[in-house]
Amino acid sequence: MAWNPSFVGSLFVALGSNLFNVVIISIDDLFYRPGVLLASVSPVHAVTAGSAITMTGLALVGLFFKPHGRVLQVVSWVSPGLVAMYLLNTYVLYLYGE
Repeated sequence: MAWNPSFVGSLFVALGSNLFNVVIISIDDLFYRPGVLLASVSPVHAVTAGSAITMTGLALVGLFFKPHGRVLQVVSWVSPGLVAMYLLNTYVLYLYGE
């Protein structure tokens, strides 16, 4: 298979970074005395997780399915979607955050 070396390198860096973050959370959970670490997280952070998943999905759609139309002849519809999702997430965190 003729994969671009930069693609493979980027893939391994992203995978390694995610695995490293999971290991850090696991170690933190071991040393967190009040109980389970993720049980102490505010439920409002589920909104942040949902926003991150949605924004990642939008970015993937924009990468794999090149949009033909442009908003105001400048950017594709993905960019305003990402900005809108970010602003919505910020607003919800402002309203319900602790």
